[in-house]
Amino acid sequence: LGRRHLAGGSLGLALAGSAAPARAQGADNPPRQLGGGVAYQEIAPWDLARLNRILTVEIPAFSGVTIPYTPARTGVRLYRVTYPSMVPEQHNRRVMLSGLVAVPDAPAAPLRLVSYQHGTVYGKQEVPSFPENSPETQLMIAQFAGQGWALIGADYIGMGLSREPQGFLVKASHQQATTDLVPAARAVLADLGHQAAGLYLAGWSQGGYVTMAMLERLEQTHTAVTAAATASAPMDLWAALNGFLSFPRPIDANWITTIFILCAFSYEEYYGVPGMARSMIRQEHFDVVQRAYAGQPVDPTQVPTALRSLIQDQYFNPDFFAASAFGRLAAANQAYRWLIRSPVRNHYGETDEAIRVGIGRMAMDYQRAMGNEQVAAVSTGNTSHRGTFATAVPQWKSWFDSLPPG
Repeated sequence: LGRRHLAGGSLGLALAGSAAPARAQGADNPPRQLGGGVAYQEIAPWDLARLNRILTVEIPAFSGVTIPYTPARTGVRLYRVTYPSMVPEQHNRRVMLSGLVAVPDAPAAPLRLVSYQHGTVYGKQEVPSFPENSPETQLMIAQFAGQGWALIGADYIGMGLSREPQGFLVKASHQQATTDLVPAARAVLADLGHQAAGLYLAGWSQGGYVTMAMLERLEQTHTAVTAAATASAPMDLWAALNGFLSFPRPIDANWITTIFILCAFSYEEYYGVPGMARSMIRQEHFDVVQRAYAGQPVDPTQVPTALRSLIQDQYFNPDFFAASAFGRLAAANQAYRWLIRSPVRNHYGETDEAIRVGIGRMAMDYQRAMGNEQVAAVSTGNTSHRGTFATAVPQWKSWFDSLPPG
């Protein structure tokens, strides 16, 4: 997602330098300070014409599929919120993060609240609180906020206005960033004269993983979740990465190398394992991919699109991979192995170039092995990675609408 894609990356992979500057999206509006370090400012209003163009023109062009979305029926006001959080992997070090609150032009009444977790990007501003740079967020705004819902989305640690390095698939940090946004967003909604009804979770790709991790944290803290839905979620990172290394498919995306790059540097940074990235990445490519992770502009043609060209040979040995520091961290960062109590639907595509069918069905199969029927896996048919997302969103909306808010 973004203006310049890395090898056509359907995950939304964009090289640094592609995002619009902050001033283009609301920097002239002074933030309104709330208690507890929370502040927000209006970014922009989007009218019905803008929202319906997203649904009928922009998302079909982005996803490659034409879906009969329900038209928006109300304009939306977009707000960027900043809020305090912490980095659990670094002794709960305090940080400030940013996120989006999208509010429909509706009478002051309880609004159903959906938290959207975004997919993978390089550019720090290819995230929800810079919605002009995030097509996936635009679809969620048009389909949910444009139909009377309140929509929120965390930018994650290291993204948006955060000054930290990107924490890609760093589980506890993702859990902290997303769950801390919920009370901050509720405070913003209250200040705008709205109440939030229920709490629904949704996410695509990396955001599908984050959605499941967020659900785990919310259930651990006995926070009610009405329902959670994902599309193309890599819920077991260890299994997903082993598939790319040991059992490559002809349809595997040529941007999968980006997942290894972001994970290698993020895990070295947040789990404190010096030299991890250098041990994984071939020396001839190390400098350019390190610059990409750091948010510096690079030539996308210099980033390898074949794993054998990027990753050191020993990591293709499954025993070495499993015993390595990286492999052990990847195995620990799963997001489905607890007894799930909330209703969940995991959507997956039969021809997704990034997420295998088995990965998409993994949470359901694991839960049903225990006799737990709370999780359902839903096929979107022969859809690509982007097509799975574009197809799943209206199905999320229809399912959420059928449920009482709690």
